[in-house]
Amino acid sequence: MALQIHTPSYLANTVYHRHSLFPKPKFSIKSKKPTVDADPTPDPTSSSKKAVVPGQGFGSSPSPSSGSNKKKPKGKRERASIIRRSPVEKPAFLTKEEEAKAEEQRKNESAFLLAWLGLGGIILVQGIVLAASGFLPEEWDKFFVKYLYPSFTPTVILFLAGTVAYGVLKYLENEKLKDQK
Repeated sequence: MALQIHTPSYLANTVYHRHSLFPKPKFSIKSKKPTVDADPTPDPTSSSKKAVVPGQGFGSSPSPSSGSNKKKPKGKRERASIIRRSPVEKPAFLTKEEEAKAEEQRKNESAFLLAWLGLGGIILVQGIVLAASGFLPEEWDKFFVKYLYPSFTPTVILFLAGTVAYGVLKYLENEKLKDQK
């Protein structure tokens, strides 16, 4: 086989430009061997070949038991039976007292976390002010060193201790719930 590419003659002698549009080259494939026509004439004495049923695709085999070709209409498939289940319902194991207690605990935790977020914001502002105090006027620097610097370290220690205590408390509550199940 040979692949021949035919290009227009005017492109062969010209310089290619960056923005010019080039026509697509035409490809043609030529074979040096003569093509073989359809299947040779079948030999009536050879019985080793299976009869091919027209209309069957790749991978399908002719069924010997069916005398006629029964085809299903396209797009129609047999479906398995569908089993419908009842929807999942929320279990009602909490009484009114337990629900009220859980709601109060949720409110307390939200208030605690909001206060802790405020403390984290205060620590952030203190850190930025202490870092920038060297660039501020001398009077401000003395004020920050006198009042802000001594309170910074205990504030950070309080924040870290509170966060660790809260994490341990939540872990123990979670373990308690797992043991009840």
